[in-house]
Amino acid sequence: MNLQILFLFMFFLSTNNPTYSTGDVSVSCGSSATSAAQDGREWHGDSHPKLHSTLKITGSSTASTVVRKLISADDDDPVPYKTGRLSLSRFSYAFQVNPGQKIIRLHFNPALYKGFERFMDLFDVEAGPFTLLSNFSASLTANVLSVNSFVKEFYVNIQKSQQFDVVFSPAIRRSESIQTYAFVNGVEIVSVPLSLSFFQERDTGVQVVGKSLVYVDNRTALELIRRVNTKQDNRDMFGMWETVTKRKANKIYNTTWRISVDVGFRYLVRLHFSELGFKLAEIGGVDFTVLINEMIADTNIDMVGENDSKNSIAWYRDYVVMMDVHNEEGKRDLVICLRSSDEFIDGFEIMKLSNPYNSFASPNPLPCSRDSSYRTRQNLHRVISRGNMIATAAITLIVAVNIIVYTLRLIWDGSGTEEENNPSARAKRTCRRFSLAEIRLATRNFSDGLVIGRGGFGKVYKGLIDNSQVTVAVKRQKSNSKQGAHEFLTEIETLTELRHVNLVALIGYCNEHGEMILVYEYMAYGTLGDHLYKLARKGHDCPSLTWKQRLAICIGAGRGLDYLHTGHSLVHRDVKASNILLDESFVAKVSDFGLAKNLSRSESLQSHVSTKVKGTFGYLDPNYFTTGKLTRKSDTYAFGVVLLEVLCGRAAVDSTRVAENERILTKWARENISNGNANQIIASNLRSEIAETIA
Repeated sequence: MNLQILFLFMFFLSTNNPTYSTGDVSVSCGSSATSAAQDGREWHGDSHPKLHSTLKITGSSTASTVVRKLISADDDDPVPYKTGRLSLSRFSYAFQVNPGQKIIRLHFNPALYKGFERFMDLFDVEAGPFTLLSNFSASLTANVLSVNSFVKEFYVNIQKSQQFDVVFSPAIRRSESIQTYAFVNGVEIVSVPLSLSFFQERDTGVQVVGKSLVYVDNRTALELIRRVNTKQDNRDMFGMWETVTKRKANKIYNTTWRISVDVGFRYLVRLHFSELGFKLAEIGGVDFTVLINEMIADTNIDMVGENDSKNSIAWYRDYVVMMDVHNEEGKRDLVICLRSSDEFIDGFEIMKLSNPYNSFASPNPLPCSRDSSYRTRQNLHRVISRGNMIATAAITLIVAVNIIVYTLRLIWDGSGTEEENNPSARAKRTCRRFSLAEIRLATRNFSDGLVIGRGGFGKVYKGLIDNSQVTVAVKRQKSNSKQGAHEFLTEIETLTELRHVNLVALIGYCNEHGEMILVYEYMAYGTLGDHLYKLARKGHDCPSLTWKQRLAICIGAGRGLDYLHTGHSLVHRDVKASNILLDESFVAKVSDFGLAKNLSRSESLQSHVSTKVKGTFGYLDPNYFTTGKLTRKSDTYAFGVVLLEVLCGRAAVDSTRVAENERILTKWARENISNGNANQIIASNLRSEIAETIA
């Protein structure tokens, strides 16, 4: 009887607890079969019965096979790239996994699939708390890399047996006629041996090149950027080593690698040292120096070897380097230089570390500048050079006529548009250009009834675009505006490079017939200043923001500013309550980048940059105002004024106040605090709520 009870109890446990995968898993998305790849790995379809206990698919999605066969080199592997899972809406894979450090590999083949248009893939990928990809296009990436398929590899730490979700979400749809989709062809989860872990224990750290230690703990995720094997041996623990051509000479004293990486992130560089190199080092037979970005990282010191088994030794050293923003393209070369024997290094790995917001998000790669127009000119040159005089004369005439017609069309369509008001080629590729006719239609010919704001730039209108399906904010420069073409272009160039939940998104622009118009996402609840004091001044009866709402708004705006400062070396220069917008969920978004100043590399190394003073009175940093020396602290001061406005419910400058010492908020607050009346500056409608929060 007791055995029967024990059996039933064990059966109950086994049927009411999920099965956690203790091994590695390779999932062929959109397939129901089991296939073997060329390297011998076994891939199970995501609907294969073997995975039912450890894998669950949620959301609406479609399993599909590529319409056309892979046109590729003989060494391309069709597994798992011949099938995929695609969707116009959010879907996810839920894995039951055991604790430990894991590799997540996402395989993409942006081929043609039935019902899905090529180059319309644009999506986000989240894994647990981390954003692995954001506004990502596999088609653009493959096109730039000149490959049919590719892999994105990430490292995360799972602290306990749990359900681990990998979520795919198409980008926000801007209109019914433009539908983006998400897709994936294969997902791998591979366990990492502790000896090869990139995550450090609490009492150890990784040397930041030129600085102190940094701790890469379990709260950090990593993305593989490059993994290179400088030897010819088979290094297949991770299965994705790139082998470089073996050199003829055995000893190379200066070897340099340049790897293009996204700016604004930290990178972990792991150098793998050969066993022979260490034996030579023990007897003093090796003289070496490692330089990363022209700074010495190591020179002639003891290396660390860690045993992962009795017969295998992993010799490596880790370094961390910060890639600051130094150019407009958002990319920089990470340079590794080794001065040593060729026998000393087996290979290296470069990993991108997640930022403080658990994200790896960065812009999609840009296509090569040699586009179709360049190829057309080259083909024309070949035809002309063949010597047929009659054909040459005919082609020359046709080209001349086309040039004349094209020039006249430009004059007709773009009369009044100044050449210097045109954004860069990069901005044009990533930002939508509206015709003036589209803008007039969207705003009912700039109807005063649609005006939702006014500023130094001009009026802001509420508009409808894309067959009245999408609501936008349209900012039109007034003819006598003090802000001109420079601010107009600065706004476009800046916002096309920025992506953050707490920054307002630029949809497009219009620069026809002398107009300078910017089109943004619509922010339903207006500006922070409206809710703090502007609407009340105008007699509007609207509920006051609660203390919790105000705190959330301040935190969101602060995150947006921190992203500008640390990720892009940008100083906003016009932080104020009216430039913090609120969406329908009261999420704060920093706006108006017309005065933004990008600090160059040389300027970033200095304590300040001297520039013409610009901004709004009442928010200007006194030091910047008097000396013209701009620093990130200038934004911090202005944000501090905004925090005072939030706490006091008063404007930075209020000329309606009778008492002169009450007109400037900072002066009035400082005097009250100095006199011991700090409680008096708090808005009366907040005092009880703040007291309850503190209690």
